[in-house]
Amino acid sequence: MENKLVRIPKALQKDVFFFGLRAKYVDQAFKGTFLSLMSGLFLSTVIPTFLSLILSFCTAALYIGLMFFYSKAYGENGFIKSRADRKGPDAIKGHVNKKLLVLWKRG
Repeated sequence: MENKLVRIPKALQKDVFFFGLRAKYVDQAFKGTFLSLMSGLFLSTVIPTFLSLILSFCTAALYIGLMFFYSKAYGENGFIKSRADRKGPDAIKGHVNKKLLVLWKRG
């Protein structure tokens, strides 16, 4: 069997960029844009089509702008981390009766 050299690309660990958006923001931007356009489609059954078209495009543009802001401000995982931080409690309340705690004695 021959020994063949296989080149390994060294850029595998770098961030993915798509029009200035970093990796996970691309997915979020596509999902948000798709949802805003679909909601505009469903809104067109209730309000005039032109108005729903303008509203859905404005919503999509705002969402993409938000993703650009998070991409520049927080880096690759900042949006997911900020969403996870919001789910946590603001404060933890606890009451511990210190008389019932076990005290270790040096023996």
